[in-house]
Amino acid sequence: MGITIKDIAQIAGVSTSTVSLIMSGKGYVSGDTREKVQKIIDEYNYRPLRSARQLASNKTGNIGFIISDVHLSRSEAFYSRILLGAELEARNYDAYLLLSTVRADLDVPRNIPRFLKGRDIDGVIVAGSVPHDLIKYILKENIPMVLIDFKVENLKIDTVFMDNRSGIHQAVEHLVKQNIRQIGFIGGSNYHPSIRERFEGYQTGMEKNGLGNIARNKDYTYLIDDETSAEIGAKGISSVLKSASELEAVICVNDTTALGCLQQLREQRKRIPEDIAVIGFDDNYYASVMHPPLSSIYVPKVEMGMAAMKLLMERIENRKQLCQTRVIPVELVVRESSMQNHII
Repeated sequence: MGITIKDIAQIAGVSTSTVSLIMSGKGYVSGDTREKVQKIIDEYNYRPLRSARQLASNKTGNIGFIISDVHLSRSEAFYSRILLGAELEARNYDAYLLLSTVRADLDVPRNIPRFLKGRDIDGVIVAGSVPHDLIKYILKENIPMVLIDFKVENLKIDTVFMDNRSGIHQAVEHLVKQNIRQIGFIGGSNYHPSIRERFEGYQTGMEKNGLGNIARNKDYTYLIDDETSAEIGAKGISSVLKSASELEAVICVNDTTALGCLQQLREQRKRIPEDIAVIGFDDNYYASVMHPPLSSIYVPKVEMGMAAMKLLMERIENRKQLCQTRVIPVELVVRESSMQNHII
């Protein structure tokens, strides 16, 4: 049989309640005592039985992570990094992360994730777009929840977002500094709040630089109500080039879309960036190895996952705290695809 909390207390010469306080991080224990007990805990690699903690705290130690199956496709690295961040932060709370993917046509409540049916979780993180009925079900069941890169209008839910508008503003400014004016935009999934914010950022960024007439000209934009993909990027740049022959640059809603755009431009024998400059968004791992290397808005994806886990743990501990929206800063990473005049 392994060592118990009573054994730890006996070795340290303290009560079991003192050991419990030290392990939970609650209550006052003198520094010397805390250090002595922690040293013994580490020496014996003691870990309390989860079942015992559950009885004491009425918590499972499990956190659900729900994401659309589309978002975990091979072409999208964005949400995989967010998932990693949530997992890394969960370790700091000795919590287990339970992953479940859902379909866009999910039948609620019949086919909801199993951990929701059994209430085997203390809270849930929802990443990206999922059916609104699922969000409403979780709220109805009074399960603490944090949304990442998604929101539902008129519902008060803790949310973690990246600063989409600022990222696009940085992209526009970078191009304008090179005296590039004819700037287009390619996007998809306009029902997704982040995609919508990026297009709005394009419009306001262009207007700020006196280019509102271009931003409002539909010839320079390609928007389709579908999940972003390389195919959208290819179709989008072909469409914009046909309608806006003076196009000098294009901002793509994400790197996957930019990938299709770059491939199509090469097929049309367009030089990048000499003929058309291209900027993506998210700065996924493959952006730096594209041909040419892609300028992109860097989103700290791991940090977003960690921020969501921290926010969820706060919500679990204090159900009455006001709903929060935490916005994570982003930054343009300039590479060859947008350096027409070699200005960084």
